[in-house]
Amino acid sequence: KPPPPEGVKSNPSKRHRDRLNQELNTLTGLLPFPEDVRARLDKLSILRLAVGYLKVKSYLTGHRVARAEGAAPARASPRSAQARESNSGLNLCFQALNGFVIAVTGDGYIFYISPTVQDYLGFHQVDLIYQSVYELIHADDRATFHHQLHGTPAPGSTQHAASALPADQRLPAGCGTVSSPPHLRPEEPSFVERSFVCRFRCLLDNSSGFLALNFRGRLKFLLGQQKVASDRSPLGLFAIATPLQPLSILELQTKTLIFQTKHKLDFTPMACDSWGKVILGCTETELCRGGSGYQFVHVADVMYCAENHVRMMKTGESGLTVFRLLTKKSGWVWVQGRARLVYKAGKPDFIIAWQRALSNEEGEEHLRKRNLQLPFSFATGEAVLYRNNLPEFLDSFQAQEESQPQADSRVGQRSVDPSSLLGAMMKQDASIY
Repeated sequence: KPPPPEGVKSNPSKRHRDRLNQELNTLTGLLPFPEDVRARLDKLSILRLAVGYLKVKSYLTGHRVARAEGAAPARASPRSAQARESNSGLNLCFQALNGFVIAVTGDGYIFYISPTVQDYLGFHQVDLIYQSVYELIHADDRATFHHQLHGTPAPGSTQHAASALPADQRLPAGCGTVSSPPHLRPEEPSFVERSFVCRFRCLLDNSSGFLALNFRGRLKFLLGQQKVASDRSPLGLFAIATPLQPLSILELQTKTLIFQTKHKLDFTPMACDSWGKVILGCTETELCRGGSGYQFVHVADVMYCAENHVRMMKTGESGLTVFRLLTKKSGWVWVQGRARLVYKAGKPDFIIAWQRALSNEEGEEHLRKRNLQLPFSFATGEAVLYRNNLPEFLDSFQAQEESQPQADSRVGQRSVDPSSLLGAMMKQDASIY
């Protein structure tokens, strides 16, 4: 390696970081997820998903090898078109299920989970792959899941598992390493088939925060994985999880009108699901690059939403909030939303919000009820709410008035913080009103 030019200091740490970032960028591009999903992954998530993907690929390779043993080798054929058709059909099968598919390794890591988990638990697929399943399970149900995951324990072993698990902790790292119990007899279905109920964390539930799921599946060998014994592959649970209480007809009808968004603690958008893109008419990039989420809220609803935002930061829940969101075509859509804080290591990490599109009649009815409780207009300068009067903001919506240039100059002199509520509203174009 040539020495650096004279006068230029060598920085091995920076070169190492640059090489690492370059490799991570290359690795990110290889992950089988859409570009908008890959763009928001952090470094640890990239490595976690890469490990999970390689393990699934190893399993599928081992499964094909096992099936091909003793059979004549098949003629190779182009697989790109077949793979696309297969993935499309698989996604349709996932959508047809009243639940989601999950595979869990013997040590409690989520080997695979279908993308439809977001419809039932509110978590995106990339947030769960190769994470500990016990972090999702209700503390009182973790021993039950552990019991079902490790074959058919001897009498009394369930009690032992429960006593070894503190109520406020997940299973210790070593207690989930049992792979293929010697008493397991795969030729007898009763020893491998599983049907049980377990409560999982649910971001969509506004009451308990957990959803009771019915798991139906079986234990299978995880072929292609590192063997813990010379002649035995580790075990995994392959199951379909369905809500214990089926969706009502009304819930099925409104399901397609509900979309989910992810925000920073100041409500800056970070992600939006596919239904949100359809309803709002904008891409995730367009939604997330604009800064504060309040710039998409109708000016007459901003303070009402901000009040519920403050409540959520104090209590963890926003409660139901009916407001108007800006669409890409400069129109407004009424939504009924609720938001919840998601914690990490005991501290607020981000916000998950769910919005259901309403008709104009429903939205106007909610607005009338709100005006009865708050008989003044947020949009006409009740300055005390902002601790600041707003003539320059109101003037921005009256382009015909001669005072417009003066108002604009006052705004520039005041240098409003663009991340504030006032700054977010001032980014809005007067033509949308």
